[in-house]
Amino acid sequence: MLWRIVILCIACLVPAMAQPPEMTEAVRQSIATVDDGGRTARFYELHGLSLAWSGTPQARADSQTALDVLAQAADQGLDANRYAVFRGGQSIPDDVALSAAVLTYMQDLTAGRPDLEALDADVGLPLRVFDAAFWLDDALRHHRLAAMLSSLMPAHPEYVALQHALGAVADVATRDAIAANMERWRWMPPQLESDRIMVNAADASLTLWLDGKPVLQSRVIVGKPATPTPILRAEGAGVTVNPPWNVPHTIAAKELLPKLKRNRAYLASQDMVLLNGPPGDPHGLTVNWRAIRPGTFPYQVRQLPGARNALGRVKLELPNRFDVYLHDTPSRALFARPQRALSHGCVRVEQILPLASYTLAANGSALAEILRRIGAGGTSYLPLQRKLPVYFLYWTAFMQDGALVIGPDIYGRDQRLIAAMKTPMMRVASAEPACMRG
Repeated sequence: MLWRIVILCIACLVPAMAQPPEMTEAVRQSIATVDDGGRTARFYELHGLSLAWSGTPQARADSQTALDVLAQAADQGLDANRYAVFRGGQSIPDDVALSAAVLTYMQDLTAGRPDLEALDADVGLPLRVFDAAFWLDDALRHHRLAAMLSSLMPAHPEYVALQHALGAVADVATRDAIAANMERWRWMPPQLESDRIMVNAADASLTLWLDGKPVLQSRVIVGKPATPTPILRAEGAGVTVNPPWNVPHTIAAKELLPKLKRNRAYLASQDMVLLNGPPGDPHGLTVNWRAIRPGTFPYQVRQLPGARNALGRVKLELPNRFDVYLHDTPSRALFARPQRALSHGCVRVEQILPLASYTLAANGSALAEILRRIGAGGTSYLPLQRKLPVYFLYWTAFMQDGALVIGPDIYGRDQRLIAAMKTPMMRVASAEPACMRG
C-alpha cells in the first residue's frame, strides 16, 4: 500500500520536476516577452517551469478546454480578441501564450480589468486580490480546469441576470451597455454585506438592505455631470443632527462670491458666517467683496444649522477620501424632478429620516430620538453601533420586474468604458476632483 502512495505523490509532482536546462532557459526567455505584471512568470514558477498545455494527453485536453472557454469570452461581456492565441503549434512560445491568455481571462472575469477601473479617477472600491497563477496551477495539477474556469463568474444575482440578458440581445448598443455594467459588477466585492445602503447615481435612487432584504427605497439627488457622484464604498460612522455646513472653498469662491458682489448682506440672509472674517463682522458686511477675485478668496464660510442649511436637518457621516455623504435638504421639491443630477457630488435623500433611524437601530426605533434632537436645536452626533457599508454605484443596465432596463449615461462613464473595452490602448480620462459637497 505504501508504494502506491509514493507513486501517487510522485505523479502529483510531475509538473514540478526539473526540466532540461535548455528547455528551462527557453521557457524563461518566452516568459520574458509577456508583460502582465509577473502573473505568467509566477504561474510557471509554480508549475516547475514545465509546459502546461502539451506533452501528455491530459495537457492537450486541457489546452482544448482552455481554448474553448476563451472563444466564448463574449458570453461574459468580454472581448474574445483580447485572449486570442496561436492555436496550431506545440512550441514553448505557444504554451506561454496560452497560459498568459488564460491567466488574463481569469483575472478579467474574477476581478475586472484594472485599466478599465482606472479610466475615471473617482472610483474608490475595495481592492480585489485574486491569485490567478495559483488557481490555474492548482486546477491543472488536480485535473479540474473546466470546473475552475466555470466557477470564476461573479455570483451576484444582478450580474447573472445581466449575463442571461446579454445572450438574448442582438442590438449592439444594448449589448455594449450590458457589457459595461457587467464589467463594473466585476469590480465589486465577491459578496455584499447583508446590511448595506446602495445608491445608484445613474437613476438617482437609494435602497437600504437589512438582513439581505430591501426594506427602504428612496429617490435621491446626485452630482451634476460637471461634479459627478463617485463610485465608492464607505462605512457609516454616525448621524449628525442639525449639522452645520462648512462651505468648500471652491463653492465659496465660484458661487458665493458673485452673489456677495451683488449683495454684501447675502451671507447674513443665508445664516452664513465667516470663520476667519474681520473682527466683530461675522457676516462680512464691511468686506470689499468687489475687490476679491475667485483665485484669492481668503475666507472660510460656514452655514449655521437651521431651516436654510443646505444639509437639512440630518447628515449621515461617511468618512472617505471623496468627502461624499448622505444628507437632508430644504429644497425637497427637487425630488419630484425626473432628472435629479443637481448636486456638487454628495447625495440628498428624500427619505432621510427613516434611513437615519434604520442606520441607528435595525428596527427603525431611533426616529423619535432624532426628531427630539431636531426640535431641541443645536448640533448633536449619534454614533452608529454597527457596521453599515454604503455603496455609491453606477448602474445603467439592470433587470427590473423581469425586464431589462437601460438608463441614461448621465456621466458618460459607459461611453468611456465601452470605448476602452474595444480599444487595445488604454487612456485615462480626466475626472473632477473629490466631491465638493452639497
